[in-house]
Amino acid sequence: MKILGRLLKWFLLSLLGVVLLVLLFLVLDRDAQHIVLSKADRESIKVLKKYVRPADSSEYYSLLKNWGENKQLTPGFELQCLLALSHYPELKKVPIDFLVQPAFIQLSARPDPITVLLPWVKRKYLVVISNDTGRENDPILLSKTPFNEQVGIIGHELGHVVFYLDKNSLYLAKLAYQYQYDEAFATVFEQETDKRAVAHGLGYQLYDFAFFVRKAFGNTLEEIQAEKGDMYLSPGEIAAEMQKHRFYTDTLNPPKSYFED
Repeated sequence: MKILGRLLKWFLLSLLGVVLLVLLFLVLDRDAQHIVLSKADRESIKVLKKYVRPADSSEYYSLLKNWGENKQLTPGFELQCLLALSHYPELKKVPIDFLVQPAFIQLSARPDPITVLLPWVKRKYLVVISNDTGRENDPILLSKTPFNEQVGIIGHELGHVVFYLDKNSLYLAKLAYQYQYDEAFATVFEQETDKRAVAHGLGYQLYDFAFFVRKAFGNTLEEIQAEKGDMYLSPGEIAAEMQKHRFYTDTLNPPKSYFED
Protein backbone atom coordinates (compact mmCIF):
# COMPACT_ATOMS: atom_id res chain seq x y z
CA MET A 1 0.00 0.00 0.00
CA LYS A 2 2.83 2.39 0.82
CA ILE A 3 4.34 1.85 -2.62
CA LEU A 4 0.97 2.47 -4.29
CA GLY A 5 0.53 5.63 -2.22
CA ARG A 6 3.96 6.89 -3.23
CA LEU A 7 3.25 6.20 -6.89
CA LEU A 8 -0.06 8.05 -6.67
CA LYS A 9 1.64 10.96 -4.93
CA TRP A 10 4.37 11.05 -7.61
CA PHE A 11 1.74 10.98 -10.35
CA LEU A 12 -0.27 13.82 -8.82
CA LEU A 13 2.83 15.95 -8.28
CA SER A 14 3.92 15.34 -11.87
CA LEU A 15 0.47 16.27 -13.14
CA LEU A 16 0.52 19.41 -11.03
CA GLY A 17 3.94 20.28 -12.44
CA VAL A 18 2.65 19.96 -16.00
CA VAL A 19 -0.38 22.13 -15.21
CA LEU A 20 1.83 24.78 -13.60
CA LEU A 21 4.18 24.71 -16.59
CA VAL A 22 1.26 25.21 -18.98
CA LEU A 23 -0.02 28.09 -16.87
CA LEU A 24 3.47 29.60 -16.84
CA PHE A 25 3.53 29.52 -20.64
CA LEU A 26 0.11 31.16 -20.81
CA VAL A 27 0.97 33.90 -18.31
CA LEU A 28 4.49 34.74 -19.46
CA ASP A 29 4.29 34.13 -23.20
CA ARG A 30 3.93 37.66 -24.49
CA ASP A 31 6.35 37.51 -27.39
CA ALA A 32 3.97 36.43 -30.16
CA GLN A 33 4.01 39.26 -32.69
CA HIS A 34 0.90 40.37 -34.52
CA ILE A 35 2.34 41.99 -37.62
CA VAL A 36 -0.01 43.36 -40.27
CA LEU A 37 1.51 44.39 -43.57
CA SER A 38 0.69 47.91 -44.67
CA LYS A 39 -0.39 48.59 -48.23
CA ALA A 40 3.02 50.13 -48.87
CA ASP A 41 4.75 46.99 -47.57
CA ARG A 42 2.61 44.76 -49.77
CA GLU A 43 3.36 46.90 -52.79
CA SER A 44 7.08 46.88 -51.98
CA ILE A 45 7.32 43.11 -52.42
CA LYS A 46 9.32 42.71 -55.58
CA VAL A 47 9.22 40.00 -58.20
CA LEU A 48 12.24 38.98 -60.25
CA LYS A 49 12.28 36.04 -62.61
CA LYS A 50 15.89 35.10 -61.95
CA TYR A 51 18.43 36.18 -59.38
CA VAL A 52 22.08 36.06 -60.41
CA ARG A 53 25.12 36.67 -58.27
CA PRO A 54 26.19 40.31 -58.85
CA ALA A 55 29.65 41.14 -60.11
CA ASP A 56 30.40 43.58 -57.26
CA SER A 57 29.50 43.88 -53.60
CA SER A 58 27.40 47.07 -53.77
CA GLU A 59 24.09 45.17 -53.88
CA TYR A 60 25.11 43.06 -50.91
CA TYR A 61 25.88 46.08 -48.74
CA SER A 62 22.66 47.77 -49.77
CA LEU A 63 20.67 44.67 -48.82
CA LEU A 64 22.62 44.30 -45.59
CA LYS A 65 21.77 47.87 -44.60
CA ASN A 66 18.06 47.41 -45.35
CA TRP A 67 17.50 43.79 -44.27
CA GLY A 68 20.39 42.81 -42.01
CA GLU A 69 19.06 44.18 -38.73
CA ASN A 70 18.97 41.48 -36.01
CA LYS A 71 20.15 38.87 -38.51
CA GLN A 72 23.10 36.52 -38.11
CA LEU A 73 24.13 35.52 -41.62
CA THR A 74 26.23 32.49 -42.45
CA PRO A 75 29.34 32.63 -44.69
CA GLY A 76 28.69 31.64 -48.28
CA PHE A 77 24.97 32.31 -48.20
CA GLU A 78 24.78 35.90 -46.96
CA LEU A 79 23.50 37.40 -50.20
CA GLN A 80 20.97 34.64 -50.83
CA CYS A 81 19.55 35.06 -47.32
CA LEU A 82 19.27 38.83 -47.72
CA LEU A 83 17.58 38.52 -51.11
CA ALA A 84 15.04 36.10 -49.65
CA LEU A 85 14.51 38.39 -46.64
CA SER A 86 13.80 41.31 -48.98
CA HIS A 87 10.56 39.53 -49.93
CA TYR A 88 9.32 39.55 -46.32
CA PRO A 89 8.76 43.06 -44.89
CA GLU A 90 7.26 41.35 -41.81
CA LEU A 91 10.70 40.00 -40.89
CA LYS A 92 12.69 43.21 -41.26
CA LYS A 93 13.43 43.55 -37.53
CA VAL A 94 12.78 39.99 -36.38
CA PRO A 95 15.86 38.26 -34.89
CA ILE A 96 16.88 35.37 -37.15
CA ASP A 97 20.07 33.30 -37.07
CA PHE A 98 21.09 31.41 -40.22
CA LEU A 99 23.20 28.40 -39.23
CA VAL A 100 25.14 25.77 -41.18
CA GLN A 101 25.37 22.35 -39.53
CA PRO A 102 24.75 18.65 -40.28
CA ALA A 103 21.02 17.89 -40.51
CA PHE A 104 18.95 15.28 -42.33
CA ILE A 105 16.69 17.92 -43.88
CA GLN A 106 18.29 20.27 -46.39
CA LEU A 107 16.83 23.36 -44.73
CA SER A 108 14.56 23.91 -41.77
CA ALA A 109 13.21 26.85 -39.80
CA ARG A 110 12.02 26.94 -36.20
CA PRO A 111 11.88 29.21 -33.19
CA ASP A 112 15.02 29.08 -31.05
CA PRO A 113 13.96 26.61 -28.31
CA ILE A 114 15.59 28.66 -25.56
CA THR A 115 13.58 31.74 -26.47
CA VAL A 116 10.38 29.67 -26.50
CA LEU A 117 11.03 27.97 -23.16
CA LEU A 118 12.00 31.26 -21.53
CA PRO A 119 9.09 33.55 -22.41
CA TRP A 120 10.78 36.62 -20.92
CA VAL A 121 13.54 36.33 -23.55
CA LYS A 122 12.80 38.00 -26.90
CA ARG A 123 11.91 35.27 -29.35
CA LYS A 124 14.47 34.45 -32.01
CA TYR A 125 14.23 32.14 -35.01
CA LEU A 126 16.71 29.71 -36.54
CA VAL A 127 17.11 28.78 -40.19
CA VAL A 128 19.32 25.69 -40.31
CA ILE A 129 21.18 24.99 -43.56
CA SER A 130 22.47 21.43 -43.73
CA ASN A 131 26.01 20.70 -44.91
CA ASP A 132 25.59 16.94 -44.43
CA THR A 133 22.28 15.08 -44.67
CA GLY A 134 23.77 11.60 -44.41
CA ARG A 135 23.89 11.12 -48.21
CA GLU A 136 20.17 10.59 -48.82
CA ASN A 137 19.48 14.27 -49.49
CA ASP A 138 23.01 15.32 -50.40
CA PRO A 139 22.15 15.87 -54.11
CA ILE A 140 20.05 18.86 -53.05
CA LEU A 141 22.31 20.38 -50.40
CA LEU A 142 22.10 24.16 -50.59
CA SER A 143 25.77 24.29 -51.60
CA LYS A 144 24.90 22.19 -54.69
CA THR A 145 21.81 24.23 -55.59
CA PRO A 146 21.91 27.03 -58.21
CA PHE A 147 21.88 30.60 -56.91
CA ASN A 148 18.34 31.50 -57.99
CA GLU A 149 16.95 28.31 -56.49
CA GLN A 150 18.87 28.95 -53.27
CA VAL A 151 16.97 32.22 -52.85
CA GLY A 152 13.71 30.36 -53.44
CA ILE A 153 14.19 27.60 -50.89
CA ILE A 154 15.51 30.01 -48.25
CA GLY A 155 12.40 32.08 -48.97
CA HIS A 156 10.26 28.99 -48.32
CA GLU A 157 11.84 28.63 -44.88
CA LEU A 158 11.24 32.29 -44.13
CA GLY A 159 7.60 31.61 -44.98
CA HIS A 160 7.61 29.28 -41.96
CA VAL A 161 9.04 32.05 -39.78
CA VAL A 162 6.27 34.43 -40.84
CA PHE A 163 3.72 31.79 -39.83
CA TYR A 164 5.34 31.36 -36.40
CA LEU A 165 5.33 35.07 -35.57
CA ASP A 166 1.90 35.30 -33.96
CA LYS A 167 1.84 31.80 -32.44
CA ASN A 168 2.27 31.28 -28.72
CA SER A 169 4.50 28.65 -27.13
CA LEU A 170 1.73 26.12 -26.53
CA TYR A 171 0.63 26.30 -30.15
CA LEU A 172 4.23 25.84 -31.33
CA ALA A 173 4.62 22.75 -29.15
CA LYS A 174 1.39 21.30 -30.54
CA LEU A 175 2.49 22.13 -34.09
CA ALA A 176 5.83 20.35 -33.63
CA TYR A 177 4.03 17.23 -32.39
CA GLN A 178 1.52 17.22 -35.24
CA TYR A 179 4.22 17.78 -37.85
CA GLN A 180 6.21 14.84 -36.52
CA TYR A 181 3.36 12.35 -36.23
CA ASP A 182 0.63 13.47 -38.66
CA GLU A 183 1.76 13.20 -42.28
CA ALA A 184 -1.43 14.78 -43.64
CA PHE A 185 -0.94 17.78 -41.35
CA ALA A 186 2.73 18.11 -42.39
CA THR A 187 1.75 18.02 -46.08
CA VAL A 188 -0.82 20.79 -45.71
CA PHE A 189 1.63 22.78 -43.59
CA GLU A 190 4.39 22.64 -46.22
CA GLN A 191 2.08 23.31 -49.15
CA GLU A 192 0.63 26.36 -47.40
CA THR A 193 4.18 27.58 -46.82
CA ASP A 194 4.91 27.22 -50.54
CA LYS A 195 1.80 29.30 -51.24
CA ARG A 196 2.94 31.91 -48.72
CA ALA A 197 6.30 32.20 -50.47
CA VAL A 198 4.57 32.54 -53.85
CA ALA A 199 2.40 35.32 -52.40
CA HIS A 200 5.62 37.08 -51.36
CA GLY A 201 6.99 37.12 -54.89
CA LEU A 202 9.18 34.00 -54.88
CA GLY A 203 7.14 31.96 -57.34
CA TYR A 204 9.75 31.92 -60.11
CA GLN A 205 12.44 30.77 -57.69
CA LEU A 206 10.27 28.00 -56.22
CA TYR A 207 9.26 26.86 -59.69
CA ASP A 208 12.92 26.53 -60.71
CA PHE A 209 13.75 24.79 -57.44
CA ALA A 210 10.91 22.30 -57.89
CA PHE A 211 12.40 21.20 -61.21
CA PHE A 212 15.94 21.16 -59.80
CA VAL A 213 14.99 18.84 -56.92
CA ARG A 214 13.06 16.40 -59.06
CA LYS A 215 15.75 16.25 -61.71
CA ALA A 216 18.42 15.75 -59.00
CA PHE A 217 16.55 12.68 -57.77
CA GLY A 218 16.22 11.23 -61.26
CA ASN A 219 12.66 12.13 -62.23
CA THR A 220 11.97 12.35 -65.94
CA LEU A 221 10.21 15.26 -67.61
CA GLU A 222 7.15 13.08 -68.14
CA GLU A 223 7.05 12.07 -64.47
CA ILE A 224 7.33 15.68 -63.34
CA GLN A 225 4.59 16.88 -65.66
CA ALA A 226 2.26 14.10 -64.47
CA GLU A 227 2.94 14.76 -60.79
CA LYS A 228 0.17 16.10 -58.59
CA GLY A 229 2.51 17.09 -55.78
CA ASP A 230 3.22 15.47 -52.43
CA MET A 231 4.47 17.25 -49.33
CA TYR A 232 5.44 20.26 -51.43
CA LEU A 233 3.73 21.81 -54.43
CA SER A 234 4.65 20.35 -57.81
CA PRO A 235 5.85 22.68 -60.59
CA GLY A 236 2.36 22.62 -62.11
CA GLU A 237 0.78 23.50 -58.77
CA ILE A 238 3.26 26.34 -58.24
CA ALA A 239 2.43 27.69 -61.70
CA ALA A 240 -1.29 27.55 -60.88
CA GLU A 241 -0.70 29.36 -57.59
CA MET A 242 1.30 32.08 -59.37
CA GLN A 243 -1.66 32.78 -61.63
CA LYS A 244 -3.56 34.06 -58.58
CA HIS A 245 -1.16 37.00 -58.29
CA ARG A 246 -1.07 39.80 -60.83
CA PHE A 247 2.58 40.65 -60.25
CA TYR A 248 3.79 37.51 -62.08
CA THR A 249 3.98 38.86 -65.62
CA ASP A 250 6.98 37.03 -67.09
CA THR A 251 6.36 33.72 -68.83
CA LEU A 252 7.59 30.65 -66.97
CA ASN A 253 10.40 28.63 -68.51
CA PRO A 254 9.06 25.68 -70.51
CA PRO A 255 9.46 22.40 -68.58
CA LYS A 256 11.68 20.85 -71.24
CA SER A 257 14.21 23.68 -70.84
CA TYR A 258 15.22 22.22 -67.47
CA PHE A 259 16.45 19.10 -69.24
CA GLU A 260 18.53 20.86 -71.88
CA ASP A 261 22.18 20.62 -70.88
